[in-house]
Amino acid sequence: MDTHSDSLPTGDRGGDRGPTPEEARRMLADAARIGHRTPDAVPPVLISFAILCAIGTMATLGVHLAARVLPDSSFDAPLAVTVMAMAWVFVAIIVPFLFRRPLRRGLAVRWYIYMGSWGVLWAASMLLGETFAALVLAPLFLGLFMIAAATEAKRARTARAEEEAAQSAVVDGDAP
Repeated sequence: MDTHSDSLPTGDRGGDRGPTPEEARRMLADAARIGHRTPDAVPPVLISFAILCAIGTMATLGVHLAARVLPDSSFDAPLAVTVMAMAWVFVAIIVPFLFRRPLRRGLAVRWYIYMGSWGVLWAASMLLGETFAALVLAPLFLGLFMIAAATEAKRARTARAEEEAAQSAVVDGDAP
């Protein structure tokens, strides 16, 4: 019979059975304390959404100004601004999907709502960009992003509180 310690199952070497319940509670308490100081990660799709909202604001103002600054009938400046903005919209949407991980449960649905709202606002801004309405529509992209960011921050805080409550229950010995 081979009695070499490498042949024993992990965690069963030399009588090591892992931490005692008290040591495990202390380690969990340390992890919870460190976790309080660690900021939650911003979902990468929210960064892309911020870029899209910034492009929306700038493109709306660009179309509005291009119609006034370059009123040349041989060159459609608002169309040029729209085409270039669409190129950046394409980049802002496609590139993150090349590197993305699956979205958290619930975020996928909210992402479609955010993008649908952005799409409606974008269409209105491009259609009305040459009118005074552009000056009203442009800042709405900022409001749309702030709503999305606040919603995601609230969700992250709620999830973190639930996780901390579960960890606290384990540390206190209340968990099954």
